[in-house]
Amino acid sequence: MKKDNLALVSIIIPVYRTQEYLQECMESVLTQDYPKLEIILVDDGSPDACPGMCDAYSSSDSRIRVIHQKNGGLGKARNAGMEGANGEYLFFLDSDDKLDGPAAIRKMAVCAVKTRADIVVGSYRRFHGREVSAVNITHLRGRKDVQTVDFRFEGFYRYGHLAYQWGKLYRVQYLKKFGLRSKSYPFTQDKAYNMECCVYEPVYAFLDESVCLYRINEQSVSFSYKKDMIQVWTAIAQNFDRFCCERGIAKDYGDLSAFHIFFGSFYVVKQELKKAGFRKAVVQLRKYASRPFVQTCMKQLAAGKYVRKIHAWHWKMMIRCASVLFCCHGYRLYTFGIACLLWLHVDDQITTLRYRKKRSCRPGRGGNS
Repeated sequence: MKKDNLALVSIIIPVYRTQEYLQECMESVLTQDYPKLEIILVDDGSPDACPGMCDAYSSSDSRIRVIHQKNGGLGKARNAGMEGANGEYLFFLDSDDKLDGPAAIRKMAVCAVKTRADIVVGSYRRFHGREVSAVNITHLRGRKDVQTVDFRFEGFYRYGHLAYQWGKLYRVQYLKKFGLRSKSYPFTQDKAYNMECCVYEPVYAFLDESVCLYRINEQSVSFSYKKDMIQVWTAIAQNFDRFCCERGIAKDYGDLSAFHIFFGSFYVVKQELKKAGFRKAVVQLRKYASRPFVQTCMKQLAAGKYVRKIHAWHWKMMIRCASVLFCCHGYRLYTFGIACLLWLHVDDQITTLRYRKKRSCRPGRGGNS
């Protein structure tokens, strides 16, 4: 592989309180066989040994640069990395995760060039200790209906591959053209970012091969209890709706806000059931339902708006029925239904179904659309 003919890829790694995982992450990056890499470590004011570890890596490898800044959260750290990057493509990697094999970046870069994609979406595997899941394939490869409600529902909510900011290769020219920057929400900022990306109709390409290992870290923000769940979750949908209204495209992408609000009701109840029990879950669901924007979105779904455009009949039926129950103020029954799903481990079974083994495609033949 001739280095002169390759596009420079910038790997941006925000670092905060991950000293026990950073070495694993960096080993997976430094063993990549793609020869044209720039590695940017963004120390987000980490109070542990991470700042010194980052400086040590920078001193030992000319491809590595370090940005030290006051703690501002994941979104600001990613933006700092973007501003300092020189690559034609960006790849975001969390410092407690790893690249899946030495060819991960090469597969993404080859696919991006061959398909002329703005965003290459890779598959991934989850791991906890020595246990590694099967590949969570994208399920979107080969689809041509990329500007439809069903495609967005599958990508952002049913399977989630379009929601994550990590595990993707972004074309810098595309991001700069539309001024796309990471969001500063305390959680779910990845989805907020990619929802805005979706509005500008990027060319997607998909790889069935795993490029990232996602760590099941129960100490991370993803798995922690969120006191401001209702406020933040609603704000993400409202701000995106405002973003679309300002551009006159609210009717075209209202489904993203509506489904975001619907799944928010599940997460609000789920975290309260696990922490405080049934009664508190009902109280929090009522609080969530009292917000006007939540009411508007749930009424739209109860009336069949957006739902009728979903292809999977079981999801269509479940969302429609649950939304009707929600709008009829059946909060206790709604909470009981979610409690039953959790007791039966239905959410875990759905997650397991995502990780089906499937024959991998060759890089560059992913379904660019």
